[in-house]
Amino acid sequence: MIEKVRAVIFDLFHTLTSFEVSGTPGASTAEILGIEPEIWNEHWFKDPPDYCLGLVPVEIPISRLARQLNPSVTEQQIALAIKTRHLRFRHALLNIEPETINGLRELRLVGYKLGLISNCGCDEIAHWDESPLAPLFDAAIFSCVVKLKKPDPQIYHLAAEKLTLEPADCLFVGNGGSDELAGAKRADMTPILLTRHLEAIRPTQIPKVMPFAQIYVRTINDLINLLRNGLRRY
Repeated sequence: MIEKVRAVIFDLFHTLTSFEVSGTPGASTAEILGIEPEIWNEHWFKDPPDYCLGLVPVEIPISRLARQLNPSVTEQQIALAIKTRHLRFRHALLNIEPETINGLRELRLVGYKLGLISNCGCDEIAHWDESPLAPLFDAAIFSCVVKLKKPDPQIYHLAAEKLTLEPADCLFVGNGGSDELAGAKRADMTPILLTRHLEAIRPTQIPKVMPFAQIYVRTINDLINLLRNGLRRY
């Protein structure tokens, strides 16, 4: 049966905003801690479950990982890294590309409900209510609040429930991190890869996550054009 799409659910970081695209100032956590960025990211992006589920503050996983990867790291470095990280996430949430804001507004204008699902710690979304993104979403689901994280099907089902829709009525748009596209498909949503931020962050990641997407687009405007041309889900 052909079902018309009624909602678009987005990932947040590296899909709608990122340090790189928003021009966030300040040194990265890895740089402040004296750790090679690739090594830090390799460990950090394994999503420390206690942190992403909101069970511990960010200070705990950062301190734990910093000491593991750089035994000579100082308390001053750790404190500066945490403070700078907070400011950088605030900047990324407040400085959203106009085309992203306009694209989300257009989706709402033509009748689509908008949802958000993010694997994140409480500190990362501390300034969500100040973001120009916040008023554009009908439902925002954060892992640290609901104690679920992608790719668990329950978090996708919760988002659909908040939108008063079935998962099959929803598109899920993300960058492919945390196995989110495969998770969306298992949850009966249509997975779409959006590459705008990956191009600026890790372009080599794009071909690796493409197989998990049913469709891929570069920007939200590209997605809108697809929807205008009658994108439907089978």
